[in-house]
This record gives sequence, structure tokens and C-alpha cells, in this order.
Amino acid sequence: MLTDRDYRAVFEASPDAMLIVDSEGVIRDFNPQALAMFGWSRDELEGSSVDRLVPAARRGHHEQHRRHYARAPRPRPMGQGLELSALRKDGTPIPVEISLSPGRLAAGPECVICTIRDVTGWTRMRRLSRVMLTAAENERKHLSRELHDEFLQDLVALKIRVKLLADETEENKREQARALIASQIHGTIRGVKRMIRGLLPPELDRHGLSSALNSAFRELIEVYGFTVRAAIDPVADALDADATLALYRIIQEAVTNAVRHAQVEEATVTIWSAGGTLIAEIRDEGCGFVLDDQVGLTSMHERAAIVGGGITVETSPGNGTTIRATVPMTRVEPATTERES
Repeated sequence: MLTDRDYRAVFEASPDAMLIVDSEGVIRDFNPQALAMFGWSRDELEGSSVDRLVPAARRGHHEQHRRHYARAPRPRPMGQGLELSALRKDGTPIPVEISLSPGRLAAGPECVICTIRDVTGWTRMRRLSRVMLTAAENERKHLSRELHDEFLQDLVALKIRVKLLADETEENKREQARALIASQIHGTIRGVKRMIRGLLPPELDRHGLSSALNSAFRELIEVYGFTVRAAIDPVADALDADATLALYRIIQEAVTNAVRHAQVEEATVTIWSAGGTLIAEIRDEGCGFVLDDQVGLTSMHERAAIVGGGITVETSPGNGTTIRATVPMTRVEPATTERES
């Protein structure tokens, strides 16, 4: 039979944070994982209100729920679809799942056993899934527009030109028509290749990151007259496949944003390595913008995070934009329980 010491050992060893809270919302006990999760010391947490672990905007609502629960306590398992947050000592919110179970300790009144699981990793992956689904849908729309507005129109025009060629009797005009058809076919082929490179550039698999980026930059000059001055350390081609694709997409998005929004005709891309990390800096001297949560950089952050890297952005109106992406040279699995920086 298990002793009280055995049950205490189980409580202490739980991989999730656990709190014992009395009917007044006072924290009476906790395990080491709770201290690690919330950042409080034992003296600070013991005897304090559980409400201090709730974000300020939700405390009033939480207190009402806590009092309502105390009147009719019942087990409530994790994973019931509620999006909950807890608060660290430094003010950082943590996405969590919480299960509640009423109980009575041998040496005290009724209490609630709270099991708290940090779901930062799950939340990140769920958000990344939404980002990827949105990106895929946007890509479908883009392909649909490009196929209809460019390639379908070109094919219709070619059909008409071929019919006119068949009816043309003058050799000189037939040669001119053939040359025009050949030119249009060549342009359409280039357009299809451009679309293929946009989906997944063949150079990325065949020749590595440097070649794929330089090919993309040459195309920007041809299509938009936009110049990218690039300095790429050859070590960039030593990245693994996942990190290579992530960095390529990050740079592609950053440069595309500069083309569309910076109101300049050039940008610089510099890639170098330091301390086992590859750093890519994309900079323009354009109009800049107000950096807030709505700048549309979510996919860059998520692409970097999923390969163990990160993104920093420096910008302000009138002062250009610098985006710096870092990815580890060796594969690092992002932690699933750490809070996001």
C-alpha cells in the first residue's frame, strides 16, 4: 500500500505544474514544476491568492468562476477547448490547459487540485497550421489569377494567331506571324518556369540556397526592375533541407515586401555565419512602417521558430527596414514547453 510519502513523491514528480488551492482561492501547496513555470519563489507563492497567476484583464472574470466552482465543485479534465492563459512573475502570459479536481486533504478543509500544462508548443503549431493554410489558400488564389489573366489569355491569342497563320497566303506575312507565335510561346514558357520557381525553386534542391536566391534576385530585376545586392557566405549551402527552405521563404517574403511597399528600387541581402548560427539580413532604405502586431510578419516568425531560429525587425516610418533571421547551422528541435520570447 502506498504511504503518504509515496503520494508526495508522485506529486513532486508530476511533469505538469500542480497547485493545491483552498475554497478562498489561497494557494496552500504546489510542486517544483509550478515554481519553474511561474517563476515565483516558494515563499512568494505559498499563501498567496491564485488570482495572481491570472492575467489582469481576466482576474475579475476568473474570481467569479472560482467562486461559482467552489459552490459546486466537480472534476474538469484538460482539453475542453478553452483557450486559457496563466501569468508568470515577469508578466509574460503562458497558454495553458488546466484541469480541476475537488478533494479533501487529510489535515485540512476541502480544496481544489489544479493541474496546469504549458501548451506553448501546441499553440505555436496550431497557429503555424493556420498560417500555412492561409498561405496555401492565398497561393491557390494567386495561381488561379495568374493562370487566367496571363496564361489562358496567351493560349487564346496563340490559337487565334495559328488560325490566322493557316489562312495567310503571303510568305512574308507568314514568316512574321511565325516569329510572333514563337516569341509568344517563348514568353509563356518563361512565365510557367517563373511560376514553378515561385512554388518550389528547382535550384534549391539541385544547387543549394545561394543559387536559388541569386536566381530569384535576377528575376526581380527582369520583372520589376528591382535590384538586390547580395553577399552570401558559401556556408549557407550547408544547411539541412528544412532550414534551407525556411530561410529561402523568409528572405523571399522580406524582399517581396520591399518590392511592394518600401518605395525604393533596391535592397541588400547579407548572409553570414557566427557561432554555429546562420544570419540573414534583409535591408532596404525605404519608407519603413510602424512596427506593431499587425505588420504581417507572422509567417516569417513561425518559419524561423519551427527550425529553432528567430526573427528581429528594425523599422520606423521614413527610416527603412532591417529584418534579421537566424537559424542554427545544425538541426535544433524547438522546445515545446518553453514560453515564446
